[in-house]
Amino acid sequence: MGDAKTRAVQLNTEGLFKLLGGSEAQRQRFWEIFKGITTPIELKLINSQLDHLAASVKTVEAQTKALQATAQSIAKRG
Repeated sequence: MGDAKTRAVQLNTEGLFKLLGGSEAQRQRFWEIFKGITTPIELKLINSQLDHLAASVKTVEAQTKALQATAQSIAKRG
């Protein structure tokens, strides 16, 4: 999942670099420098967001189970 998003960002950025002009070698060199700097950061951000999402899902799951238990308790009384 993260790899596809990272690749999409890379392709979009590469397209912007082509608009800047310069020779193919200059664009390639600049792209390799840029990719080397940004890709690890983007992957860390994506992984961090996935970790936060997983934690949120666990919290919602726990709250849903508590709500279900409360609802069953109320239903037994009534």
